Amino acid sequence: MNGILNINKPSGLTSFGVVSKVRHIYSQKRVGHGGTLDPSATGVIPVFLGNATRLIEYLSSVRKTYLAEIELGTETDSYDSEGEITSRKSCEYITADMVRNTLPDFLGEITQIPPMYSAVKHRGVRLYNLARQGIEVERNPRKAVIYSIEFLGFASPVLRLRIECGHGTYIRSIAFDLGRKLGCGAYLKILVRESYGPFHLATSLDLADLEAAESEGRLADILLPPEAAVGHLPRITLDDESVTRLVNGLEIRLEMTGQPEAMAVYSAENRFAAVIRPETDGSWHPAKVFLSPCPKKNAD
Repeated sequence: MNGILNINKPSGLTSFGVVSKVRHIYSQKRVGHGGTLDPSATGVIPVFLGNATRLIEYLSSVRKTYLAEIELGTETDSYDSEGEITSRKSCEYITADMVRNTLPDFLGEITQIPPMYSAVKHRGVRLYNLARQGIEVERNPRKAVIYSIEFLGFASPVLRLRIECGHGTYIRSIAFDLGRKLGCGAYLKILVRESYGPFHLATSLDLADLEAAESEGRLADILLPPEAAVGHLPRITLDDESVTRLVNGLEIRLEMTGQPEAMAVYSAENRFAAVIRPETDGSWHPAKVFLSPCPKKNAD
């Protein structure tokens, strides 16, 4: 089967654990996921099956939305609820207005220091493996983009925010840095991913839904088509000759203004055919093909 599942990951399960469960339910080896979530986090994680796994890379540029509960006055070594408490300070003086006045500092392009408990590598070793050995190393700052931060409420010591951000953002680091700016410390208490590009929590499936679909013989019915992963790319419909060239691995030329990094190609029958990328010579080459090439005719 080829397609995508919009899964609502439960707390306590790793992203790889979700993939393992899907692999078992669908009896399929070729399964992958987009956008790793920490074990304690919940929410949207798209899981790709079969040929759809070839499109995971195109989700790296999409926006993500998170609901975050941040507890002020406490810091942990992992910046979230999974870590050991490293400090406690009073936060009784913190007001909602103080928080609101600090949030603009986190908008736009910012730099973050990755937490020690993260998958970032240091000399080939994952930081979380070093952290588990009690080793802390210097980490290089990384750029992140925060599109919006919505203040949802503050009932001391817990603050609720909705954050829309780009790829590679650590919400845990936002919590930690916010606590430092406020002078009381903070950690990420609860994290829910509400959206990941075109995939939204409101339309997600629980693992129990997959088990029910399995027992009812509806596993294929609940799959989203592979092209659901590239809906954010510019779309172009091409004639049969151009589509045939692409699915056979050949380049095409297009007359168009502007040059996006990639486009989703559809046939005249509205079938998803390929993802194409531009070359320096002005041609467009197939990066991923999703229609089978036409069989060659035998000579008479």
